[in-house]
Amino acid sequence: MPSVMFYVQHLWGVGHVYRASRIARGLVDKGFRVDLIWGGTKIPGFDFSGMHVHYLTPVRTSDASFSQLLHADCSIFSDEDKGKRRDELLKIYDEINPDILMTEAFPFGRRQMRFELLPLLEKARARKKSPMIVASIRDIMQEDRKEKRVQESNDLVANYFDFIFVHGDENLIRIEETLQGAEIFSRKIRYTGLVTPQVSFAKTTDEFKCDVLVTVGGGAFGQKLTRTALQAMPHSKLFRSNWIVSAGTEVSEKDFELLQEQCPEGMKIVRYIPDLANVMNHIKVSVSHAGYNTVGDILRSGCASVLYPYTGGRETEQLRRAKIMDYHAMAVMLDPDKLSPMSLANAVDKATELPRKAVSLQLEGANKTASLIKQEFEKFRPASC
Repeated sequence: MPSVMFYVQHLWGVGHVYRASRIARGLVDKGFRVDLIWGGTKIPGFDFSGMHVHYLTPVRTSDASFSQLLHADCSIFSDEDKGKRRDELLKIYDEINPDILMTEAFPFGRRQMRFELLPLLEKARARKKSPMIVASIRDIMQEDRKEKRVQESNDLVANYFDFIFVHGDENLIRIEETLQGAEIFSRKIRYTGLVTPQVSFAKTTDEFKCDVLVTVGGGAFGQKLTRTALQAMPHSKLFRSNWIVSAGTEVSEKDFELLQEQCPEGMKIVRYIPDLANVMNHIKVSVSHAGYNTVGDILRSGCASVLYPYTGGRETEQLRRAKIMDYHAMAVMLDPDKLSPMSLANAVDKATELPRKAVSLQLEGANKTASLIKQEFEKFRPASC
């Protein structure tokens, strides 16, 4: 079985890291040797069994503008630091000499990492037996990119990449709808289906039994939704009790204690929900942002859902995803500009009226990715070579 070197870098949010880790797990389960290149700070709780994990000197950014690279301690990541990390990465590549090289998001994201990714791609292509090079991207990309950036990424696809694996279902949305210029390299695009977690259907613990579950991921962007949920429960006609609100792991201890003090009777505040997809399988309504992983959990469980898309900065991904889910009657979208206790309660009640049926979408994206890689590699480098 061929070997895969998978480059994963998180700078601000961590949602894409969960998707990437599930893809890596799917590859391991199919028998691939997987060398996972981890470029960000360590995140506890990931199952890396069966993988070879290589930790680069960690780098992060201070905010969603991605304007400045930093060390884990928030000191400036200098040009000298970049040179050292580039050399770290190239040395790892030489040691592994993979059959397949995968980049997460790049060349349509992680532009800040060109200082090491461009030398890596050059080295890979210069090999006599060059690896198959694949980009791994989500189904909805940041829209309205500058023409210069579009041309830059398209040139990189033309010069280095053999395939673009889109982790989505084209029956829900095609990548051309949000990725400018994608029609130019359409022959390289492969759809894997959505990368979603397996649902165990195990009995959930009493701690997380509820009718309405409000989650905000890590919580960095979710405090407005959390505080609104605290006041929304009395306005619901169907669920005046038995709510759980997950405040997120990024909330300070002081703010978490304040939320607990403000929590009304019939509602419980927790930091986070482990095995979210399984817990969703036992609830009446989910309220959340519209990130890739959370929507994947919702589709897996089939629970009624209210989506409040994050639209900070130039972000368009969650709004687009929430609108699609609302259009197909798979969720109720809360207008980002009209959030209130009453609108949230009304949306929760309305969500119960949506048809609860199996969604005819491809949700086995991790396994399909592994199968596609095997299939394409056999054509890329026949066994006789």
